[in-house]
Amino acid sequence: MSQGKTAIELISQPLILPCGLRLSNRLVKCPMQETLAKAPLYDPPVENFEHLYGKWASAQYGLLITGQVQIDSRYLSIAGDVVCHEKSLEPEHLDKWSRWAKIAQSNGTPCVVQLAHPGRMSPAGAGNRPPKMQTLCPSSVPVRLGDTWLDKMALDKVLGIPREMTIADIDKVVDDWIRGALVAKEAGFAGCQLHGAHGFLLSQFLSPRTNQRTDEYGGTPEKRQKLLRRLVTEIRRNCPPPYCLSVKLNSADYMGDEGLGQDEALEQVRWLVECGMVDFVQISGGNAENKTSKLQRSFGDRSISQAPKMSESTRIREAYFTEFAERVQGLNSIVPIQLSGGFRSRTGMADAIASGVCSLIGLGRTAVLEPELPKAVLLNPEYDDDGALGMSHVIKGQWFAKLIPVKVIGSGLGIQFFYYNMRRMGNGLRSDPDASILWIVSMGIWETFTSGLLGTMQKLIAGWGGGSRVKTD
Repeated sequence: MSQGKTAIELISQPLILPCGLRLSNRLVKCPMQETLAKAPLYDPPVENFEHLYGKWASAQYGLLITGQVQIDSRYLSIAGDVVCHEKSLEPEHLDKWSRWAKIAQSNGTPCVVQLAHPGRMSPAGAGNRPPKMQTLCPSSVPVRLGDTWLDKMALDKVLGIPREMTIADIDKVVDDWIRGALVAKEAGFAGCQLHGAHGFLLSQFLSPRTNQRTDEYGGTPEKRQKLLRRLVTEIRRNCPPPYCLSVKLNSADYMGDEGLGQDEALEQVRWLVECGMVDFVQISGGNAENKTSKLQRSFGDRSISQAPKMSESTRIREAYFTEFAERVQGLNSIVPIQLSGGFRSRTGMADAIASGVCSLIGLGRTAVLEPELPKAVLLNPEYDDDGALGMSHVIKGQWFAKLIPVKVIGSGLGIQFFYYNMRRMGNGLRSDPDASILWIVSMGIWETFTSGLLGTMQKLIAGWGGGSRVKTD
């Protein structure tokens, strides 16, 4: 126990970020794609967010991070992503952003906007991309997921072969990211987070698996970081403190010798925490192609009814990426680290903070299943440490996913449970922990008759590409 503090005292401690932003406690609502925005512009769906973000705003998190906001309406990771488009700074559209910021921060909790570009992970039909327009990637490296002819056919139809980006393409995405940061600033959000994990475009530049360039943006670990460094530098120039700038980064992409390993990932974190421009770093890991079992765990693997005891001699390793976070701890940085994925108990969260492994605790799936968990349980002294934990939960009907012969679809079914429940919450209903995959898929089949087969397919596969996947948060 740190300096005699109790578990509830540890997670209740305020934290002042380098930019001066004050967080009232150490709990962070992680990005979870809401899938509620509407074509063609995908502006923030304020009416739905009144319910959804209003619930999170009153839950007493120290910080909220929005679901992914894409920076180009042609490249979405799933239909329903909010987009920061070319007109977002115009009054008609900026007003929706401002209303979203007011809702999310209505109870004094700051909120930052996660800005993303899926790159090669953008399914056909998810945005405004013309049918024959290829996805983008640092190099023309197609996604590999499954070896059957059905797998290959589905990938070809839904993702295709990405086009290697030109320097002009890179300059454009930089401009788009800067616009996103400025929209967040003008709307009144506390800041933004750059999504550099889970196989999205920024992480595609950082991984030798997908970045095989030999120009100024690839060929060495330092050159693979150039886009990240450029974004951080230019966004900070346009958005100085007290604007909060964060980066979400992979601990590794688990793609073997050809992918991003922990040593190179550690150097990426080192630059972020030493550059003097970043206010906190969120650690995650993996991407669509990895087959690492540690990234496939669900709530069922942690079906504890009583929280583990916290003591000086026993480490509680609830989070998925604790090993890498311990290496980051060796950098002795003043920049806070957020660790996400796997946390359930108050004592596990407190132990991670007390040990110095991280300063912030990210909660993703629990924010959907139990949106008021911080206020209701974790920060509530009426619950002792034994009972202060999120609910144990196994998604019903996961057997159905194993029957799907196309891996690209079957592996993405689990996240539909969370998309479904966020849509319920956005419509003013409560989250339904008893919804089964079979029921949600049957609803998707019905959508086939209204939105087309391709649209339904891309919804079913979206889980393995996004930051809100079942396997990480």
